[in-house]
Amino acid sequence: TDPDLPAGGPGRSMKGLFGLTEFKVDAADATDPSKKVSVKFVRATADYGNPEMELEPIFDDRSNRRRVTGPIEYAIDGKDETAWGIDAGPGRRNVDRKAVFVAEQPISFPNGTKLTFYLVQNHGGWNSDDNQNMNLGRFRISVTDVEANADPLPRRVREILSIPAERRTPAQNDEVFSYFRTTVPEWREANEVIEDLWRSWPKGDTTLTLSQRAEPRMTHFLIRGDFLKPGPRVEAGVPKFLHPLDPADAPPTRLTLARWLVDRRSPTTARVFVNRVWQAYFGEGFVTTPEDFGVQSQPPSHPELLDWLACEFMEPSQGQPWGIKDLHRLIVTSATYRQSSVATAEALERDPYNRLLARQRRLRVEGEVIRDIALAASGLLNPRMGGPGVFAPAPAFLFVPPASYGPFTWNEATGAERYRRAVYTFRRRSTPYPALQNFDVPNGDFSCVKRNRSNTPLQALTTLNETVFMECARAMAELVLRRADSEDDRLVYAFRRCVARQPTPEELGELKKLLARQRERLAKGEIDAAELALGHREKSPNGDLAERAAFTVVARALLNLDETMTRE
Repeated sequence: TDPDLPAGGPGRSMKGLFGLTEFKVDAADATDPSKKVSVKFVRATADYGNPEMELEPIFDDRSNRRRVTGPIEYAIDGKDETAWGIDAGPGRRNVDRKAVFVAEQPISFPNGTKLTFYLVQNHGGWNSDDNQNMNLGRFRISVTDVEANADPLPRRVREILSIPAERRTPAQNDEVFSYFRTTVPEWREANEVIEDLWRSWPKGDTTLTLSQRAEPRMTHFLIRGDFLKPGPRVEAGVPKFLHPLDPADAPPTRLTLARWLVDRRSPTTARVFVNRVWQAYFGEGFVTTPEDFGVQSQPPSHPELLDWLACEFMEPSQGQPWGIKDLHRLIVTSATYRQSSVATAEALERDPYNRLLARQRRLRVEGEVIRDIALAASGLLNPRMGGPGVFAPAPAFLFVPPASYGPFTWNEATGAERYRRAVYTFRRRSTPYPALQNFDVPNGDFSCVKRNRSNTPLQALTTLNETVFMECARAMAELVLRRADSEDDRLVYAFRRCVARQPTPEELGELKKLLARQRERLAKGEIDAAELALGHREKSPNGDLAERAAFTVVARALLNLDETMTRE
């Protein structure tokens, strides 16, 4: 194993595993390499080999062969479809492993022997340069003339046993016993219970973490930015016109910088954060350039209010210092936030951009919230908090080249997980999620302090046709038909779920016309009622399928309304 390998290794797959397809050795005369023979192995042992299991789809090599990993014998069976694997399951994968290969007969030449080792590794995907890699990451090869088996003791246990018993710690004794119990036949039942618990171990995900260097890296001023032309050496520090690091002799670490950033004397940290929160609620911050608080930025529209909010954020009269929830509560309960967004002609002429905050601003909500509104209005929203990312419905071509740098397994979520809040949607840096990107949600490969708000036909096509929005429309139709009796009540109920107000008589009339037109088209067979109302669901629901389809069209229109996705 090695800390620089994925999940610690010893392999280079995303889980730190590998597949050794074949282990081969050629032996040659040390003085005459042309005299070469292939070594035949008759036996192989290992401290562990996983039960036979098929490769995951990510390792597809476009051969349509059934390829498996399994016990160590697979590394000398001469088959390209089998390989030695070490997947012991979550929590026990990334440990050192050992294998011993026994030759059929002694290997020797009169003038000495030169050995050439071949590690055949054909169990990666067709693009092993990327996330389809299944190769060994770190290994050591040694040769002995003693016929032996692979040492069954884990290396860590072997190291502990070399320590006198009286000097071992309780944790070390526990580690030795954890291995010892697996060798006692009488404890088979208890060992099986423990194995079942291991199988329920959470899979987890890998992530990059910071490992502090023992010695700081030497950093130089680069002449014209060329790393081949280092200039004078530079040390970590902060701008001299700002307050110094406190204490001055503190080590130049990230923690020291973090403490400096939130120091009471820091002039920008709290202001920048408060400005961004204000921007989220009002569409524009006190400083209209959140990415630039320097001398070239516009001055704040309300400098005293910005300063006061920054001070309240750092040292509030009530609540916790640097309490983000307290800051949100302070803003949304203010009279400024609770103003109407209706603007008079006089107000628009005097202050078209609302820099004086004389009214609230009308703005379209963020892309994630648009999706959540549709889920909430349809009754599909799963309110569970936390947990792993969700593979929401997305076109399959996005996760294979050329749309994606390398193939990526996208197991589309089902059940309630499919309808979790958009913040949990799994997004790759190289493959943005299209339904969110259409509503100006930025990519994950750069920092974005202010989102654009565009209005394009593609956004309307998304809310009308994207998979999740269509499922929301169908679910809303089902909900409306179940919760109300008369046509008017159903339309009013659907309208209120989307825009949180009663429809006007004119609006109700338009909805009734839309519903009537769809019923007429369905009666003529112009629309497939099953496809519209059910999608790809196989089981037909109870009730009138045509009525479900007609109300699905109405629900699509309501979810597509500008007012549905606009904060008034």
